Amino acid sequence: MSIIHEKHDLYPESILIRKFTGKVYAKDIIASWEYICENKLIDEKIKGVINNLKDCELIMDMESFKTVIAYMKKQDCLKKIKIAVITDTPKTIVFPILGAERERELKIKPFSTMEAAVNWVTMAL
Repeated sequence: MSIIHEKHDLYPESILIRKFTGKVYAKDIIASWEYICENKLIDEKIKGVINNLKDCELIMDMESFKTVIAYMKKQDCLKKIKIAVITDTPKTIVFPILGAERERELKIKPFSTMEAAVNWVTMAL
């Protein structure tokens, strides 16, 4: 498993990208959010985080999904941004869909392309 944190090429001040590869578990996702929050990678200029899951195998069930969401809801910095999730597999897309529908405190939305995710994040909050 690997998670790369990088700024978007065209919008380095407003979009942070997390690219996941390999097998990814809930603990990995939480550790990545912890890293982002502890290192203050989300500041007042960041409008959103794009999570690219296209090259990973997400190992998650409803219980671990709830754990990730509970962690995210406790982080004030995550409530202020848009969280885009890029994926193209039915097994993986179900979680950002559930997050978008059930978690109104967090602005989560699934996408199938980077372009669509960037367009959504850069729209006014």
